[in-house]
Amino acid sequence: MRERITGSELPYEKLHAPQSALAGHPGIAYAGTWAGKRVVAFAGRAHLYQGYSPDDVTYFVRLAAASGAKTIVLTNAAGGLNASFARGDVMLIRDHLNLTGATPLDGNRPNPFLSTIDLYAPHLRVLAREHAGAVPLREGVYAGVRGPQYETPAESEALRRLGADAVGMSTVLETLAARSLGLDVLGISLISNIIGAQSEVSHEEVLAASREGAAAVASVIEGLFAAL
Repeated sequence: MRERITGSELPYEKLHAPQSALAGHPGIAYAGTWAGKRVVAFAGRAHLYQGYSPDDVTYFVRLAAASGAKTIVLTNAAGGLNASFARGDVMLIRDHLNLTGATPLDGNRPNPFLSTIDLYAPHLRVLAREHAGAVPLREGVYAGVRGPQYETPAESEALRRLGADAVGMSTVLETLAARSLGLDVLGISLISNIIGAQSEVSHEEVLAASREGAAAVASVIEGLFAAL
């Protein structure tokens, strides 16, 4: 995606931001224009399972809001639970299950009693579908879990019964923080593997699927930005 942004880059160290040591999280912010819109893109995020707090995990959401952002696009790689999904599918998040055991709204925060109807803006999903071009889009419910271990077969079946179409270890806290600050949210999951279709899942496989699907996700985002 960074190739599509005309502007400058800034290492996370200069933003005093939490960093992930995981492969695939380079820790760089890209600021400039994309499809005629002013954007800041954060490449890399912190996770609860790395020992970070909900405040750390939502740092970039709060930074974006303080910088004047009105819309935020959250992307992730997720395991597919829906039997009709395939590796490489792009799913718009319609709703989520927060199973992390955490929230960014604890304490003396603005709007702690947040309404969670339409956390993921319906009008942004409509625009994304209308301007996705040749990229077919799925839609579903994302289950956010703490991790870092992958789900057991029993846990995967439980998530399906709860109504989840995909599962991952991010996004839900960022969405809650963004909505509490008045930002419109579009959530996009790249299905990196199908849970139950194989006996083992590796981080390397997830990274490979992310590289292969990056162009499709970027195309969806670019179409949305051009339409906003």
